[in-house]
Amino acid sequence: MAPISSMTIDPVESSTWPTPWEMLHSGNFCENSLALGMSYTIYYANEDIPNELLYVTDRQNSIQRLCVMINNKYLLNYSYGAISTLPTKNVSISFRKNIADVIKN
Repeated sequence: MAPISSMTIDPVESSTWPTPWEMLHSGNFCENSLALGMSYTIYYANEDIPNELLYVTDRQNSIQRLCVMINNKYLLNYSYGAISTLPTKNVSISFRKNIADVIKN
């Protein structure tokens, strides 16, 4: 796993997000940029897989971070080292962006 540092990206301002190549060059990752990197990886492996970035807030579990939703079912970066599903209770999504839209801008 990449070493985690303080915030390296603004999790809801996609126009400022680095490209995957810029991320690799800098070598700096935070919990939000890890999700972005996962999303880029899946997109470049197969751009036909539904792949969306969500900013998830779960106050009950003290979670507030960028996550990746794959196939509208699998949630990455919600729990470290695990593939999750989006909880149906006590969770809000304040930002949602398709990775293809990020790459094309």
